[in-house]
Amino acid sequence: MAAGAPARRPAEAGFTLIEILVALVILSFVALGIAGLFSHSIVVNASGHDYALLASEARFALETLQGLPFDHANLAATGTGTRTLPSQAGGFTITYTVDDYYVADWTTASAGSWPAPQGTQTANLKRITMTVASTNQILEGRRLFTVSGLKIPG
Repeated sequence: MAAGAPARRPAEAGFTLIEILVALVILSFVALGIAGLFSHSIVVNASGHDYALLASEARFALETLQGLPFDHANLAATGTGTRTLPSQAGGFTITYTVDDYYVADWTTASAGSWPAPQGTQTANLKRITMTVASTNQILEGRRLFTVSGLKIPG
């Protein structure tokens, strides 16, 4: 060795600049893929929350109507039209229809074919069909929830 020259180390350990850049590029591709999954999971989670609120709103509105007396004005047959209800939580449109039926023999009522009242017959069964729609404009797509229930006098 020449005098004044720095001493060489026999086996210096470490990464070259090229190796570090290649590792960063690979890590960047992996991170971008994971970031896409995170954004998708946020949208799916928000949509699931909206569906849960839809179901809750529909159950609440249906139970409210079923709690009314059988001959209440809100339970009069709607024919081909629909009625609306105010939303409990806001952000939803609630529409419903009521159909009147007359069941002469309750042992066969489970068959599901109920005739409409004829002549002087008074309805003794009502079917309430309710549709709740989300008015959330942030999430894409249309979210609807439809539920129906039966009401008998008494």
